[in-house]
Amino acid sequence: MDRYQYKPGRKDLDLLFAILLYVVPTMVLVFLFQLLPIYKAFEYSFQKINLMSGAKTFVGMKNYLAAFQDERFLTSMVTTIRYFLMRVPIQVIVGFLLALLIYKPQRWTGFLRTVILLPVVTSMVVVTAILGLMMHPSNGLFNSILQMVGIPSLGFLTVPSQALESIVFITVWKNTGLTMLFFLAGLMAISPTLYEAAQIDGASALQKHWYVTIPMLKKTFAFILITTTIHSFQVFGPILMTTNGGPLNATRVIVMDIYENAFVFNQMGYASALSVILALILIVISLLQMRVSKSEKRGKR
Repeated sequence: MDRYQYKPGRKDLDLLFAILLYVVPTMVLVFLFQLLPIYKAFEYSFQKINLMSGAKTFVGMKNYLAAFQDERFLTSMVTTIRYFLMRVPIQVIVGFLLALLIYKPQRWTGFLRTVILLPVVTSMVVVTAILGLMMHPSNGLFNSILQMVGIPSLGFLTVPSQALESIVFITVWKNTGLTMLFFLAGLMAISPTLYEAAQIDGASALQKHWYVTIPMLKKTFAFILITTTIHSFQVFGPILMTTNGGPLNATRVIVMDIYENAFVFNQMGYASALSVILALILIVISLLQMRVSKSEKRGKR
């Protein structure tokens, strides 16, 4: 099929108009709900803003300097990093193992895929509400099961030492199915001849995955690590619905701190500065992960 070349004429103008008809609404939405808020957050980060009166005062870098002297913000950053270090490895490993489990068609594969993907298509609000009830310290399903096997009840979301881990469980339960789906797509793209060659060489099942599957899925791993990292640093909904940052600030993450500074403490300028800092952190982490992935690829060449 010959490649299309644009030539001035009536038909081509109609085609160009049709393309613009599809592109312009999307570009308008991107500008209004992504680019403009990013610009406004950066602009507001240099100001002190009173939401009630609308008064704005330029303060320069004071908001950024105050952030690194704010104990609440530094604590929320540590909590976010702890959440990230727990969620990302668990979600990636479990998603990868589930993809290996259902990769080869079996009788029960279709049913298992449906069960795993059901939380993905369910709203985070619904998943959080259901699991929050199941984690109730006195009459929740999880504690009822624990008591049946002779294990004392757990506080889950009501105990500082267990609250963050409970939030990790909720988000991993919700998102592991999507991670599995990405790995499954990557597995289907691997040529069966590679496994056949490994089998001829006498490789065991574990060696096939170590020397064939994992190296061939490096791009998939890199993509999943970057997206899961971003989502981990942006966690907010489950915490707002269940603990509201408690108990004793055990689940107070960066986005929760930004939300409270903006809409509870009426410090929109300071909250905007925290948002910019969070964006910079995510950019740096993403670039580092991409750099590590590329350096490993060059080293093997």
